[in-house]
Amino acid sequence: MNTGMQTKIREWEAERDRNLRIHCPLVAAKFQRWIDRAKEEDDRPHSQPRDKIFNKKACS
Repeated sequence: MNTGMQTKIREWEAERDRNLRIHCPLVAAKFQRWIDRAKEEDDRPHSQPRDKIFNKKACS
């Protein structure tokens, strides 16, 4: 994971925690989705296309 993405994730985690403290669970959930999506995209193999994951049976 590059340092720019790590910095963003840390900022989002801090914002999520702040929103949980002030009782805004919906906003905290939004930041958690962003964090999860960023981590998921970073864990994907680079050879696999982002938006085009094909099912072999659907293509034949």
